Amino acid sequence: MTTSQSLYLKWRPAQFDGVVGQQHVVQTLLNALRAGRPSHAYLFAGPRGTGKTSVARLLAKALNCTNADAAQRPCGACPPCQAVTEGRFLDLIEIDAASNNSVEHVRDLRDKINFSPSIGRYKVYIIDEVHMLSDAAFNALLKTLEEPPPYAIFVLATTEAHKVPATVASRCQQHIFRRIALPEMVERLKEITGAEGLTVEPAVLELVARQATGSLRDAISLLDQLVASTQGALTLQQAQSVVGSANEQLLAALVLALADDRTAAGLDLINEAMDQGTDPRQFARQIVDYLRGVMLCKVGHAQGTAAQHASDTTATMQALAARFDLAQLTGAMRAFDEAGRERRGGWLAQLPLELALLNWRSYAAGAHAPAVPAAAARPAAAGPKPAAAPPLVKPVIAAQPQSAVKAPVPEPAVVAAEVPEVSRHWPVVLQNCKALHHSMPALLEYCSPLRIDGDTLLLGVTTAFAHQKLDTEEMRERMREAVLRATGHTLKMRFVQSAAHGAELPADVATDGVVAAAVKLGARARERGR
Repeated sequence: MTTSQSLYLKWRPAQFDGVVGQQHVVQTLLNALRAGRPSHAYLFAGPRGTGKTSVARLLAKALNCTNADAAQRPCGACPPCQAVTEGRFLDLIEIDAASNNSVEHVRDLRDKINFSPSIGRYKVYIIDEVHMLSDAAFNALLKTLEEPPPYAIFVLATTEAHKVPATVASRCQQHIFRRIALPEMVERLKEITGAEGLTVEPAVLELVARQATGSLRDAISLLDQLVASTQGALTLQQAQSVVGSANEQLLAALVLALADDRTAAGLDLINEAMDQGTDPRQFARQIVDYLRGVMLCKVGHAQGTAAQHASDTTATMQALAARFDLAQLTGAMRAFDEAGRERRGGWLAQLPLELALLNWRSYAAGAHAPAVPAAAARPAAAGPKPAAAPPLVKPVIAAQPQSAVKAPVPEPAVVAAEVPEVSRHWPVVLQNCKALHHSMPALLEYCSPLRIDGDTLLLGVTTAFAHQKLDTEEMRERMREAVLRATGHTLKMRFVQSAAHGAELPADVATDGVVAAAVKLGARARERGR
């Protein structure tokens, strides 16, 4: 009885020269092996599907290979090499840290490591997703990792190296696995389809490689799925139908509609893509990727676009680049990037894309706004101030007569002139907050910008409950990000409890217990007679 095997398992590299895109790691390991100086512990870090576990197994092969010529290890023909390939080598211990992450598992490892290898020269421990170990498990591993027996070698693999304690990482030789470049991935897919006798359009391989975003394993798995979806030759149209992506002609037409400000045509194209079965989040990602290519052409880096797109697509992007300025491109990318990260489950799937199409120019308007701290450092210019949109809140610093402005007086620390700009972008700030945190929009109903002190934006909150919820480090950071996206200003945030619309309560009223309690519950102060 014959059994089928998935393509990514079948095409897992059996030799170091079969590893794609990680030559910097492979060459270092080969040099150490040929010199007879392997490290006692390695840390392999990088995105998923880039070859960390495959290289770890090849290292175990090479360490235990019995070929007399060190330059030929691993040979793939000796009993240890074949045993590793078939998964029956007793001295190769693979541990999944996601399910074996307790201190008891590490203690069991420490007890068993004292036994000599059963077959080979070395016992190789591969701990996958090592960042999943508990703190106690990491602490229990430290001493063994620092001074293992001479026949034991550790290979720690992780996709999140920042979660590995520094005390562990410093005891290992660290190797960073990079994402596989698009041309390298396409070349590997061509090799696989040729060897398997598959008929696939070249454009399909580029689509698969782009979908994988640097993960060769994901690319081969997707290719396997696409091949299974058809009986004959695999065409680009069939592949796009399976993965839920739009064709490049539709993308180019949509970007052209953005450039020409043809909103109705853009909405029609979005709905056309949805009618064809395109996934909304996937479509948003394609739009951002296409706009990025146009941006690279705009800044004179067309070779970066040519490395990732076909020649005719690059030519189209260069033509479109002349229709945009840089602020428009960055604003459009921000808008559609947020649409792509919108949470699933909306009752109208294309709504985030349509909103991005309608609002992208508001993102572009703030893309190159001057930084507030720099404005605060400059003295006020003489002469009349330019007209500005009225602020949402009453400025704390009263406006001086025009004659007083002309006189050279010291600039106060508060930059009240910048508040109208924040107020003008306040609807965009609220929209950004909705994408960053689900509860922020409701709380910000009781919040408005008051003034800017130096590089700090003071935000008045009219209820004690909202102030308590907003005045946290997490909320301040999310608010800082929302204001940065909307205005281009990098500001610190400070929430202060205030009366409604920034109005200060008179001293005699503020001391009234009943009034103070009412304000805390959200009441608004009004002058008598109004």
